[in-house]
Amino acid sequence: MKTGGSVPPQRGSMNFPETRLARAARAAALAAMTAAAMAAQAQVIDLHTGEEISEPLLAERLRQQDLVLLGELHDNPQHHRLRGELIAHFARPGTTVVAEHLPSGARVAAGGPLQRDLEAAGFDAKGWRWPLHQPLFGDIRAQALPLVGGNLPKGYSKQLMAGGEASLTDALASPYRQAPLSPAAVARLDGDLIDGHCGQLPDRYLAPMRLVQRATDISMANMLLAHAPAVLVAGNGHVRKDYGVPQVLEALAPSLKISSIGFYERGGDRAELIKSLAGRYDYVWLTEGAGRSDPCENFKLK
Repeated sequence: MKTGGSVPPQRGSMNFPETRLARAARAAALAAMTAAAMAAQAQVIDLHTGEEISEPLLAERLRQQDLVLLGELHDNPQHHRLRGELIAHFARPGTTVVAEHLPSGARVAAGGPLQRDLEAAGFDAKGWRWPLHQPLFGDIRAQALPLVGGNLPKGYSKQLMAGGEASLTDALASPYRQAPLSPAAVARLDGDLIDGHCGQLPDRYLAPMRLVQRATDISMANMLLAHAPAVLVAGNGHVRKDYGVPQVLEALAPSLKISSIGFYERGGDRAELIKSLAGRYDYVWLTEGAGRSDPCENFKLK
């Protein structure tokens, strides 16, 4: 008896139910195809010229640098995967990777499971929403590159918030004095701190939070200088040339060759976005957006 639209099995075929292994393989293949399609849509822009360049050309240029700073939107998995692949393409043997995601001085061992080794070095898996960064750190490990921390020690931010500049260690205080921000850079940083707290940051918190941001950038700059040639992986705000780590490096070691790459999401007027980022980075890598809810919808200042 015919059934509506059914196709009889081919001679010699056997119709078994799809196994769990087959479903997993199919899902993995689909994920790989999706990732490849997203990567194909990514664009690298040279912000000095406004021209789009290829990833191989970017890698070739970065290979000539002493220090490379790679930004991220923390919740965009494409940014972590693309940076891991990029590092694998340009990093010379012996290049050290400095990570915002680990406290300064921590070194990740390479003998056990990746997550366990990261957590042993101070990585907060819950806070960084593991496994979002797994492709990044996995590629770094695959290249056998040393991975060290660059962030402030746990709890130190609270000391700075309470004690101000008097709480800066010698290693931070000297660069802090040597690399002061211009009034325009201070204004931009303050504006970004306010925007980052959904416009709800009281004035009394602004100077202390600016100090914490500066101390964090100086801490990462110190680690980069101690391990050059080196790569920094950190949020886009930390790799900005006007008030981030590059500004500190320029003041402390102006002879070094440094490149900063911001990782952003495509959206709105592309020309206006590129124009707004000129002067903040040397390159910007535009990707598809990550699905997210409005972070300010239920925001409450802690």
